[in-house]
Amino acid sequence: MTNEALDHVLKQTLAPKVPDESVNQNLKRAMEEKAMKRNKIRHFNVKKAVILAAACCLLIGTVSVAASGKIAYLVSGFYFRDFKNFEQLSEAEAKAGFSIKAVKSFQNGYTFSGMDVSDTNAKDEEGNTLDNYKEISIKYEKAGETGLSMYAMEAIHDHETDKRSADKTVGINGIEVKYYVDTYKWVPANYETTPEDEANMERSDYFISYGADAVSENQVSYVIWIQDGIRYCIMNVHNASSPEELFQMAREIIEQ
Repeated sequence: MTNEALDHVLKQTLAPKVPDESVNQNLKRAMEEKAMKRNKIRHFNVKKAVILAAACCLLIGTVSVAASGKIAYLVSGFYFRDFKNFEQLSEAEAKAGFSIKAVKSFQNGYTFSGMDVSDTNAKDEEGNTLDNYKEISIKYEKAGETGLSMYAMEAIHDHETDKRSADKTVGINGIEVKYYVDTYKWVPANYETTPEDEANMERSDYFISYGADAVSENQVSYVIWIQDGIRYCIMNVHNASSPEELFQMAREIIEQ
C-alpha cells in the first residue's frame, strides 16, 4: 500500500460520521472473528487497520498472546468527531475525561488539521473485554509531507511498549522519551504467510495486517513518554521520521 493510498484511507475513514450502531456491531464482530484466527497477525478491515496502526498508544507494540487474561487485540472506534479547530481542545478533553498538553503548530512546520476522541476495548483471545479507555488524537500536516499525529491517554492502562526496548531514548526535563520504528506488512485477505513472514513475526517490531489490495510494507516511527499521568505518542504512520525530529516535537509538548 502506497503512502498516497494510506493517506486516502485515513481521510476516508476519519472524515465521515460514525455509522449507526448495527453497522458498528457487525463490523466489530467481523473484526473480532478475524483477529482471533492467528496470534501476532492483524486481521482487520483495511480502514480499521490503518486507524489502529496509527494509534500507537493502542495497537503499536501490543503483542497477541494465547494466555487467558492477556490482551490479544484491540478494537477502536471514533465516536466523537468534528473537532476541526485547535481551540476546541477543551471540548475534546471534556469528552475524554482528562486534560493534556498540546500545541497548535510545531517548529518544523507541522500544523493542526483535526482532532478526535476514540473509545477502545482491549480484548483477550476469547473476545472478553479486559480494559476500556478513551484517547485524544490530534493530526498535524505540512506542505509536501504526509501527516502525522499525536495521541494522548491516561497512563493507568498497561501497554506492551512499556516492556519493549526502545530504539533510542533521551531525557527531556527529567522525562524519559522513547523512540521506536516498527514495520507493517499489508497483505490481501487470501495471503498465505511465508517462512520469512513467520520468522519476522517473532520480532516485537514487525506486524502483518490483512485487507490490503496488494502486498506492501512501510515503516512506522513514533516516540512515547508519560507526563503528569498522561501517556503521549507522536507518530508518523506513513514512513520513518528521524529520532531527532520526533524528540524535538516531544520537547515542544513537554516544555509548553
